[in-house]
Amino acid sequence: MKFVKTTCLLCVFLLSTAHAQQSEIKLFQADAYQHILNTHKDEPFMLVIWSVTCSACLSEMALIQKIHQQNSELNVVMLSVDGPEYFADMRKIIEKEKLDDVEQWGFAEDNSPALRYSIDSRWYGELPRTYFLDKAHQRNGFSGVLTAEQYKLHIAKMKSKN
Repeated sequence: MKFVKTTCLLCVFLLSTAHAQQSEIKLFQADAYQHILNTHKDEPFMLVIWSVTCSACLSEMALIQKIHQQNSELNVVMLSVDGPEYFADMRKIIEKEKLDDVEQWGFAEDNSPALRYSIDSRWYGELPRTYFLDKAHQRNGFSGVLTAEQYKLHIAKMKSKN
């Protein structure tokens, strides 16, 4: 009987641990961008905006993971424009690309113009979109897939302003 109880407790522990390790995706609502800025106050960070249905975004994931690995001191925030109905797909991609340790957000509603506007009134939804924010949160935004050299250049500029 003691063996059965121990086995049951072990199973519960393993299941709860597996669930806890699952990537947390925070819900991006109207005030979320300001929350991100406040969380990273006086810190430079890179905001990567993507979608599970954007092939260009997905092609860039391995490079983002490599850049994150090479610049471990740099905060990276990833934001998917996909709504909650895509969060399971997002988790699969995040885990496959080994980006579990990066802060993850997903739109509260699928591809919402209002949520895009809360980030940047001049952004019309083109993806991928990457913002490099320096310590004072002065930002430079770029649409499209960036090369490793472009990432390196923009990260160096962002860091030099600190």
